[in-house]
Amino acid sequence: MRANFIYSNLNPCGGGERFTLVTMKAVYEMGLEIDLTTLEQPNLSKLENAYGNDLASIAKKIKKINLLSMFDEQSIRQTLQQDNYDLIINTHGDLDPYFHSSLNANNMIVYCHYPSAKLFLENNNLDYLSYHLKIDRLPSISVSNQDTSNPIISFGNSSQLMSQIVESSGTETSIMSHSDYRNQYAIWVKKAFDSMIRNSFLMTNSNYSKAAIQKEYGTNNDILVLSPPVDVDTIISKIKIEQRFDSSLSSQVNYSDENGILVICRIEPSKRIENAIYLAKILKERKIKTKLNIAGSLEPFYQDYYHDLLQLISKLDLSDTVKLHTDVSFEELIELMKKSKIFFHPREGEHFGMSIVEAMSAGLIPIVPTVGGQSEFVPVEYQYKSLEDASQIVSQLLTNMSKEEMIKESIKMRDIAKNFSETNYKRQFQLIVSRMLYVQSNLRLSSHK
Repeated sequence: MRANFIYSNLNPCGGGERFTLVTMKAVYEMGLEIDLTTLEQPNLSKLENAYGNDLASIAKKIKKINLLSMFDEQSIRQTLQQDNYDLIINTHGDLDPYFHSSLNANNMIVYCHYPSAKLFLENNNLDYLSYHLKIDRLPSISVSNQDTSNPIISFGNSSQLMSQIVESSGTETSIMSHSDYRNQYAIWVKKAFDSMIRNSFLMTNSNYSKAAIQKEYGTNNDILVLSPPVDVDTIISKIKIEQRFDSSLSSQVNYSDENGILVICRIEPSKRIENAIYLAKILKERKIKTKLNIAGSLEPFYQDYYHDLLQLISKLDLSDTVKLHTDVSFEELIELMKKSKIFFHPREGEHFGMSIVEAMSAGLIPIVPTVGGQSEFVPVEYQYKSLEDASQIVSQLLTNMSKEEMIKESIKMRDIAKNFSETNYKRQFQLIVSRMLYVQSNLRLSSHK
């Protein structure tokens, strides 16, 4: 039996990419062959650096990689016609449009982290089309004029101008300008998402995301909430909570420059990393001695944002307090966790927050916004409504909490994180796959009677 995973690009090495590799591993361990449909060839060395050899090795088990220029109706149809898949698993259901009339809730699982694509399209977010869907790769588009109410989108890999005349056999000639090209593709993407969301076995990461999906798509269809897997067991085995407090010289926690606050997230504008830098400024003004480390993967597309962050750090005179760490290895991330006591999450409206759980498994106390999926598992006393609010929580922890109290809270955070282990996730996902394959088997038997 074969499963085809849909994920546009595994190389950013963030939480969603790790989630996909764990899901691949869960399916492979059931005895299914796994394929991958993607827009970028996976970079194995980069995956190994970010996640370690054990998890990244699942990429070597992929039997076939369907490398597309972009997601479009023709490419999807051809891929499905060439291979007889028992199951389609789209682990990037918030951003990757993948639908065909042959797909339904019995043979397609869509894990939609949040209705991001719909919101991006409504706001004409060009970064979404360019960075995630690679629309700038293919400069020609052919639209059949025989049925303009339901155009079939097909793309030609041509070096000619985007406004060229495209001839389509049996149809009138169409002239597509640059903006027309984007608009037609956006229309198809929207339609594909609507069909995919309504005709799949739909899963998401939190009740927060579930409510957003139901609201945006106007559907009351049941959506299974299955929290994503976090490598809590490995982190727990590498970090002993009590050892992180050995530098204390009294009953109060001693926060040196290396014992401070950690931020983990991809270096991109949507993560609102500047909020962490502004928090560091507030803490410095209050004479709270700490160091802020920001660790995350960096794609070339977001180099300008990265440089903006560096300039902001310099402008606010925080070069001695804030440090950016890009493309750190898993072992380097462990070392940063060991040097930290607090985790700060700068983005409001996080869908779930895998990095938050990772930090909690290391015993870090999370300071997170009140809005988002993380509010469903982070204690309310560590949730903030504003940066001023966050600074007060941090100050309270750094100045008023004893060593014994801090250790007690760290253990409490770790215990919460254990609920999101890979083992729990894989067991539940495998049960879902088993049930779907069983239903398929019964449907085939019924059709032969």
